[in-house]
Amino acid sequence: MPKRLLLLTALIAAFAALMPATASAAECWKELVNDYWADNRVDRTYPISCYREAMESLPADVQQYSDAQDDLRRALLAAIREGRDSGGGFSGEGTAAAGPEVVTPGPDDDDGASKGFFREVISTIGPKNADSIPVPLLVLGSIALLLIGAAGVSYLTRFLQARRNPPGTPV
Repeated sequence: MPKRLLLLTALIAAFAALMPATASAAECWKELVNDYWADNRVDRTYPISCYREAMESLPADVQQYSDAQDDLRRALLAAIREGRDSGGGFSGEGTAAAGPEVVTPGPDDDDGASKGFFREVISTIGPKNADSIPVPLLVLGSIALLLIGAAGVSYLTRFLQARRNPPGTPV
């Protein structure tokens, strides 16, 4: 009986030790897509299999209407050129393989100059990954709520003014 318990404990410990490594390797493509989605460039180096899986996992509309697949392919080629495939050594904790970072230049690179007030605010409150709500949608929603509020106030003032001055009485 104690041998079975010892064997069962050893199997559970081995299974638990293997579980996080498998989960992080399966999620590296999501980390890559979130890294790209934050600023339209890949800031870190990932295993080559992550690039391929990320390009295959992009939705059809993103593949057709954006340049995400081209940018990911460019980052993949840079990683291959640098020979940085670590054989799946992605830890999933925000760290990358050793070596220089692969950076795909974006349209708004300004070589370290100040970004400006609005870009600083948007980068601070903006989306941090591909699953968050886009900033333009938040802005449009805020404007819509302000317009609905203004219409409500206008309607309320007209209603109160009509109650004070019934029709047919001089103003």
